[in-house]
Amino acid sequence: MIEVSVIIPTFKRKDSLLRLLKSLVPEMTDKYEIVVCEQFINNGSSFKSFAKKHNILLQYIFLKRTIGTSAAKNTAVKKSNGKYIIFFDDDVAIKRNCIKNLIRNFKDKKIGAVGGRVITIDQAIEENYKNVGKITFFGKFTDGFSSKIRQNIDTVIGCNCAWRKDVFEKIGGFDEKFTGAIREDSDISLRTLKEEYKILFEPDALVLHLREPTGGGRKTEGRLEWYYNFLSNETYFFLKHRPKIIVPIILATRWEWIARCMFGFGREVSIRSFITPFAGIVNGIEKYRRYSNEHRN
Repeated sequence: MIEVSVIIPTFKRKDSLLRLLKSLVPEMTDKYEIVVCEQFINNGSSFKSFAKKHNILLQYIFLKRTIGTSAAKNTAVKKSNGKYIIFFDDDVAIKRNCIKNLIRNFKDKKIGAVGGRVITIDQAIEENYKNVGKITFFGKFTDGFSSKIRQNIDTVIGCNCAWRKDVFEKIGGFDEKFTGAIREDSDISLRTLKEEYKILFEPDALVLHLREPTGGGRKTEGRLEWYYNFLSNETYFFLKHRPKIIVPIILATRWEWIARCMFGFGREVSIRSFITPFAGIVNGIEKYRRYSNEHRN
């Protein structure tokens, strides 16, 4: 019987994913499976060959068109068999006992999700940070996922986190209106808390986030598209989770991101770069309108 399903969405990162699979090999047991969901380019033969060589159970799903991170994760979860589901980004390498240390927390039935520790290359390590993964009323996000202090959090970081599968299904999985890989993890976290489950930060479940410069949802895959998705998702996220009256204030605090998109700072400056931020905000409002219509009693 499968206990744990490791879910890995991937996009244009064959070598990076093979590196992750290599780091997973020592962790795997006959009760664990890996579910890879790849978009756009089919590298399935390489991943299946690796799994066969190392005697690990791997399901491979190929999606010809790009459907986004949220939809890819949901697709993989539907194919999974585990009682617990773990999400890793394709550009991390896991450290010893990461999986074991994530799932041991589910002995407490009040815990619906667990966020793991993340050390990101070229970023400072904050071992004593006490406010990991918090979201303030006015929309400020704290990081601190390199902390060594176990604590309750508001949001996981998507590259290293786990859910009870029954809780994940109860809240409807990832919201596929979130485009790119931005805020979908915080949205599902807040929906988990709304169902009165706790989310725990587990510092003994460690991954090294190597931040591949290309592939995934990086700006290198399309700078203006990234900003469009960012501002669309920010708008949609806060319309869902904060009083509507303060959302313009929250968006005003994103002025630096709007300026980066518009003026390029050494990159493309055009009519499109000026229009993109506001088009993204309008798209986020439209997403929320659709969401409201779908959830109208």
